[in-house]
Amino acid sequence: MKTTVRKRGDKSYTYLSLVESVRVDGKMTHNTLLRLGEVGELRRTKQLDRIIAALRNHAEGSWVNGDELSAAGAPGFGAMAAVKTYFDRLGLFSFFAQLGDKRNAEHLEDALYVMTANRLVRPWSKRRTIIEWLGTDVALPDSVEAPSLAQCYRGLDALAVAKETLEPHLYARLTDLTNLDLRLCCYDLTSTYFETDNATTEQFPSRRFGYSRDRRPDRPQVVIGLLVTGDGIPIAHHVFSGNTADVTTLPMVMADYQKRFGTGRIALVADRGLISEDNVAEVAACGFDHVLATRLHDSAEVHAALEAARQADALWIPVKDANSAACEVRVGDCRYVVVASLPRFARDNVRRSELLSRCEDKLVALEDRVRAGRLTDPAKIGAAADRILRDSGVGQCFVTYIREGSFSWDHDQEALHYEEDLLAGRYVITTSLSKEQASTENVVRYYRALQRVERRFRVLKDFIGLRPIYHWKERRVRGHIALCMLAATIEAVMGKDLATAGVMDPDLDGQVLSARRALAELNRIRRVSLDAGDHAVTVVTRRNALQSQILAAFGVDTSDWDRAAIA
Repeated sequence: MKTTVRKRGDKSYTYLSLVESVRVDGKMTHNTLLRLGEVGELRRTKQLDRIIAALRNHAEGSWVNGDELSAAGAPGFGAMAAVKTYFDRLGLFSFFAQLGDKRNAEHLEDALYVMTANRLVRPWSKRRTIIEWLGTDVALPDSVEAPSLAQCYRGLDALAVAKETLEPHLYARLTDLTNLDLRLCCYDLTSTYFETDNATTEQFPSRRFGYSRDRRPDRPQVVIGLLVTGDGIPIAHHVFSGNTADVTTLPMVMADYQKRFGTGRIALVADRGLISEDNVAEVAACGFDHVLATRLHDSAEVHAALEAARQADALWIPVKDANSAACEVRVGDCRYVVVASLPRFARDNVRRSELLSRCEDKLVALEDRVRAGRLTDPAKIGAAADRILRDSGVGQCFVTYIREGSFSWDHDQEALHYEEDLLAGRYVITTSLSKEQASTENVVRYYRALQRVERRFRVLKDFIGLRPIYHWKERRVRGHIALCMLAATIEAVMGKDLATAGVMDPDLDGQVLSARRALAELNRIRRVSLDAGDHAVTVVTRRNALQSQILAAFGVDTSDWDRAAIA
């Protein structure tokens, strides 16, 4: 197309001609094929538009008229693409597709992908996920079919059943894809409650009242046990009845771990509430080493370890990254590590003083009641004193004297000495690992790895939205918990990838960007949809520097994001 400008008086006119380039006498020149006319006249009569429209029908690419463009939506896309990348890397699409074929459940893998992404991006109920969130707030990758609500419910039921094979599948893929810390296996418990006063039903026999870690003893609950690697990647979870005693869960969990995962010798890390003498023996019988917190009261061995650490020749080693010091002692055949820190010492002293003062006030009030003759029966006086001491947290520091119509109390000086001089600011770890396997400092670090289980529990409850639970059948609740655990596993792997890539939080000096912040940042990447007459145009918004870093750390393929797609 050639443009020619001609002047007539004080005006300029532009003419369009269709030409071809030819060589004449060794020089390139233009041969005019068709004179289209003056541009202003072509526009006024709309002939130019008709010519373009006629040519557009024969073009290989797609063309749209700018006057026909209207915005149809701009849902979030970056976070959904990131979650899909991890579903692909972990082999979850193929795993769930095979599961769907066995259960005759169409697009099962897409339903579970959508529900997992919702947990990581904007946790909602399954109904709101399908009706409100999907398609409006976020856009699905092209290869994913939008599931129905019924398909999501079937997906939860399938996931509840497939948990036993899904966890070994994930473990195998993670072992291949990442540098997992397989020296340790950390185990801890949490609970989650239900917004109902009703406990056990035929549809949900595990929903029971029990000790609530959420401080909701008025609500029935289930107990959740979680195993994670030393670097915080979830391995397996277990759902127990709400009234399950902590100490009874460990043998079953370790036997299941040995049966399903069959790994080499590792060290189990657990807290004191899960431990008994029988448990320690069973852990050893299963072929596991251990790093365990001890029960600090009613243990002669722990008392002896604390006394040994107070001796003048005790060797204390600083553990700087734990802001503490450690002293290793042996009691009989057992290796103990006593850990002390000044912040813990100050905190323990303040807390103990508060509890002692509170308990003393209640005992004085009981003493006044007995002296006034309002309480005379020794059995009732004993029951009242027992209630005060049992719930005080320092009951072991008091002794009581009860007779008919008489009550008095005093401090147990030996118990106070133990609390103030031996225990304040300290805790005791026992381990079967030799010094060659783990130094004193590393024993402390291994035990502190339990914080990673607690962090996963916080992620489950605060970020992924484990609660509230809207389901009332046990199988579906177990499916919901398994779904949240799957999302927590992906979140943990994302966090590991961000740390490996060195993606730092721009607002927090020296801190690696969290997966939660990363996904929120990626969700700002939008896929803009435009209506253009008979065509639809989609284009992904440009990425800023931080978003580009995150996408690179996650391994998201963005090669086709910068080209508009016209359909």
